[in-house]
Amino acid sequence: MFERGAIDYIEWMRLDTELWIRASGGRLHRSRLLEIVGEIPVREEAFAAVKALRRMGLRIGLVSSGIDILVRRVAAEIGADAWVSNRLLFDRNGFLLPGGSPLVGVDKRGAVARMAYELGASLEEVAYVGDSMWDASAMRIVGLPIAYNDGGELEGVAKVRVASLLEVPRVVEEWGRIRAR
Repeated sequence: MFERGAIDYIEWMRLDTELWIRASGGRLHRSRLLEIVGEIPVREEAFAAVKALRRMGLRIGLVSSGIDILVRRVAAEIGADAWVSNRLLFDRNGFLLPGGSPLVGVDKRGAVARMAYELGASLEEVAYVGDSMWDASAMRIVGLPIAYNDGGELEGVAKVRVASLLEVPRVVEEWGRIRAR
């Protein structure tokens, strides 16, 4: 319904979290959600890519339309400098409330611009790796938009396509040399 424009992102987030709650017998505790997202593996290549980018003196930020309890974990594991995502809301007893706080939504331009500012970079200095049509808005405002396994959704938006995150450091390094000329 959201992709067809029948509902907005806030309504989609409410409906989605209500389904999670219903599927869990009417109550879903934060601890259970943490268990669930804890089972989602971080791609091994992400660790090596971040390590290589760090050796180049770069800072790492994550902007995700996902949920905070997952993005926070991934950011901590890979060693990101900053992250932002949509936030789930819980009652005082730790049970998930329908809805949430869409801090990112699907138009990521504002989140990327704020993060670049917070990390001390101009948008022209930002490399952004995206994997779906929901990344296109952010990719249009950065210096180096990189498509990663996007199934062609970012055709015409990305300057570079990679099949592995391990390719990102090389692409960024080449881009830096070109910009330095």
